[in-house]
Amino acid sequence: MKWSALLLIVSLSACKTKGPVYSISSGDILKGAHDSIITVRDAGNKITAIYDAGWDSLKGGAYLFYPNDQLKSYTFYQSRVPVYNETYDDHGYLTHTQGSPMVDRVINELNLDSAYVQVYFFKPMKTYQTLNIKINNNPSVNYALVNDTSYSNMQTVTFGISTTDLTRINMYSQIKYTDDRTEIEHVLSDSVFLIKDPHIGPAPLTAR
Repeated sequence: MKWSALLLIVSLSACKTKGPVYSISSGDILKGAHDSIITVRDAGNKITAIYDAGWDSLKGGAYLFYPNDQLKSYTFYQSRVPVYNETYDDHGYLTHTQGSPMVDRVINELNLDSAYVQVYFFKPMKTYQTLNIKINNNPSVNYALVNDTSYSNMQTVTFGISTTDLTRINMYSQIKYTDDRTEIEHVLSDSVFLIKDPHIGPAPLTAR
């Protein structure tokens, strides 16, 4: 099975003004981290940065901190390209976001008749509902998010697709989440269109 992407459409949410203050420290980030992280400290042993291992060459998150230990920014990278960013001032106000908290989606084949999809969501200060997936004309299915073990402070969904007799996959996804600072609900929607291609193998798709 060889699939190539025709089109990826993503609907994004962005914060353009300061919201309520909420303190996020390096300790808060470490609580949601795993063993595969890199911690950088200054001469006074204060944490200045936390990285997912491999963030600088493949993909992963990078956290930077102010001298007062407050989170300055979070950026998720893919192949050294930033695809999602949150920026804070030194008082804890979220001042800017860019991209979608659905930071990554990977579609891989299992065999000639099936594939699996993994979707990743940045977790801090967000409460996600279930991910709704609709493929072609089939009934939509809801998937619950679980905590991820590959990236720090991330939630994920994994599901399979039967590709038997399919020459095209139109996949539509939607998820609602609440910003825990403002209690405002947001909706993330995207669409991916794939066609069977004997000359191009499957490759990870990124949500931007």
